[in-house]
Amino acid sequence: MGQINPKKSNIFKIKLVNLFLIALIFVSGGFYLIGMNNLVVKGFELQKLKHQAESLANENQEISTHKVALESYHNIDSKLRDLNMVAIDKIEYLTATDEVIAKR
Repeated sequence: MGQINPKKSNIFKIKLVNLFLIALIFVSGGFYLIGMNNLVVKGFELQKLKHQAESLANENQEISTHKVALESYHNIDSKLRDLNMVAIDKIEYLTATDEVIAKR
């Protein structure tokens, strides 16, 4: 009665190894699913950020176009006319003499 049958011992070892392999497969599968889930989430975030970058580039282009339009000569000229400024006919410049203008 005290003897263990070697056949039963081998079957027990095989079942234990099989159970360990099945558990290892499930754990590995779980890690694989978690890793793939992270990759998919990062892919969606990357796609969202690329769309946002494209949108900001388009907005930047529109703002640059608007800036150029506001800085155009025609636009500035029309705004100057609205200010009712007087045109300059004759320009006189001051000439500096050799004398000292200010002393200490």
